[in-house]
Amino acid sequence: MKNGWIFLVLLLTSALHAVPWLGLVFRQETFQKQTVLKVESVHPDADAKQVRPGDLIVEINGTKVTDMAAVKKSLAGLKTGATVPLQLIRNGKRLSVKVKMTERPDDVSQMTGSSIGNKFVAFQKNYYRNAEKSQKKPKARLLDFWATWCGPCRQTLPILARLYQKYESQGLEIVGVSSESQDVLEKFYQEHPSPYPLYRDATQELSRTYRISSIPTLILLDENGYIQKIWPGVPHESSLDKAIREVLK
Repeated sequence: MKNGWIFLVLLLTSALHAVPWLGLVFRQETFQKQTVLKVESVHPDADAKQVRPGDLIVEINGTKVTDMAAVKKSLAGLKTGATVPLQLIRNGKRLSVKVKMTERPDDVSQMTGSSIGNKFVAFQKNYYRNAEKSQKKPKARLLDFWATWCGPCRQTLPILARLYQKYESQGLEIVGVSSESQDVLEKFYQEHPSPYPLYRDATQELSRTYRISSIPTLILLDENGYIQKIWPGVPHESSLDKAIREVLK
């Protein structure tokens, strides 16, 4: 099998309503030349008791699993309480089960073993540059935890600038997050202007909440503010590009 991302299926709904999901964490893989979703864990409060870790999902709500875009499309419009049929492969046998959509919790750390899947806390009013470019509800938001003195961080900046230019019109927002002093950050900006919003984490609340232990660290959020992917260190531009396209679909 070929390993892929860890995913949490949730729907894109208004922020005024609960976000429904299947209660499953799974990994996209290839099994016998077909794309499947290997179940990693099942949330204890989810109505998905018939699904077990290790099951391979091949069909959701009548739609064959081909990629994450197909999965999201098959669930679009469903609300909490809706019943979703799944086709599974378990121990080589094909099974049909039904899962009921439940309300999506904000913290699923115990399921994923990391901050992936958790909901990111709201930003305050600490933008120090390009605040006017901040989007109320971007389709994807990429956070860059960085510092002016960090050499690898400087390597990341041109990558982010290119991606921002490429995908801003499609709903991508990038936010640079640093906890350094205002004077230091402003001086750096004068020498290295950024095209995207810059945020000062003055109290390091964000860094502590998401246990940022090294910089640069990049965090990708979806439309509802849930963490989809985390990159410690300088990421490959192609990896970032692919992840962003998946969330924007």
